[in-house]
Amino acid sequence: MNKVLKNSWALFLGMGAIMLAHGFQGSLLGVRAVKEEFSLTATGFMMSGYFVGYFIGAKTIPQIISRVGHIRVFAAFASVASLVVLIHAVYVSPFIWFLLRVLTGISMVSIYTVAESWLNDRANNKNRGSVLSVYMVIIYGAMGFGMFLLNFSDPL
Repeated sequence: MNKVLKNSWALFLGMGAIMLAHGFQGSLLGVRAVKEEFSLTATGFMMSGYFVGYFIGAKTIPQIISRVGHIRVFAAFASVASLVVLIHAVYVSPFIWFLLRVLTGISMVSIYTVAESWLNDRANNKNRGSVLSVYMVIIYGAMGFGMFLLNFSDPL
């Protein structure tokens, strides 16, 4: 298991950074929606877009991966996720933010699928559970810390 963990440090570090930003963004958007005086219904609608995208991505990403490969899917959807964060600052509208959250959901499920596929490929039956548990601790710990970072920022 140590060899797998040592060889996967870059993946763990990258996924930790992605999840740190994702946790921060998810919390920040709700606070920003209140500051922009979105209605509670509009805020709920906008935030639910992530899960709509997650569902769409879960159904479509396996076919995309089989056509273009893991590396291209990871690069493309990491880029989309980065771009979507920037677009939130430009367009302040519940409907636009809903569409952006859909794209975030699709992007995140794509990134998860590729990262977990890589870990499954590197692990064997004896250490798969341990490797995936380290991965889960890293991504959920980073996501939680990202939410905590909201204390140090101004939502405008």
